[in-house]
Amino acid sequence: MLTVSNIYGHGFDSLQLARLERLGFSLRPQVSRYMGAQLCRFIDFEQGPCLELIEVEDERAYMEFIPEGMRPYCPGISLAVAQPELLKDYEHEFRHLQPYRLHVNYDGSVESPGPGWHYLNFGLPPVADTFIWLTGYDNPKPVREHISGQPNRVKGIAGMVFDLETDRLSELGQLVKSKRTGGPFEINGLNVWPRDMLAGALPGHDKLFPLRAIILRAEKLDYFAALSEQVRPCSFMGRPAVHFATNRYSWDLVITA
Repeated sequence: MLTVSNIYGHGFDSLQLARLERLGFSLRPQVSRYMGAQLCRFIDFEQGPCLELIEVEDERAYMEFIPEGMRPYCPGISLAVAQPELLKDYEHEFRHLQPYRLHVNYDGSVESPGPGWHYLNFGLPPVADTFIWLTGYDNPKPVREHISGQPNRVKGIAGMVFDLETDRLSELGQLVKSKRTGGPFEINGLNVWPRDMLAGALPGHDKLFPLRAIILRAEKLDYFAALSEQVRPCSFMGRPAVHFATNRYSWDLVITA
């Protein structure tokens, strides 16, 4: 079974991060650097995957890094397998998506194989303009210092909304072994909603990519009552919510109780 490990977006410079902190989010103390001059910060939750916030420090280095199947600056979703050995099954089953393998050591080196991340990327993306890949982790996994309790009482990610019709998400549904044939489906408890589920909840936008919004669940929305300059009230799936706009490269946040 695949699980969502993290969901990333670009365009999170110091001003964007400050806005998120004013919204009551605490960032993981550890800051990571990844190939392509990418500075990566994280928001962890009590349950489920984290959000990865990327700032590109050198555009030329980033453009030289872009792997096959990735559109520059598009958002991405890491799907984790239980053991790295399972990647070969997906590699065979989804060979029509032109899969290819990468390995990066936990210490960031690539010269000689050691404990690290095993990636299965796709030359043909399962979802348009969204980088979706599978990750297997060697043991022992690196120990990271996480912040899980968020001051704004957001508990975790409930799902994601794509500004795409249902049929354009069918390949992702097959990849995660969804048993649903229409409408939203789940990835180990996280919902994936197509365009028709937006139902006017989100305003018009200038997003460059179809991963439109990440839906977060909170204990209550009380924390956001005094933050009218940061968020706008809305509803999602018939429930009260607030909408936080990020930037044109990244998904927005919709927080519901």
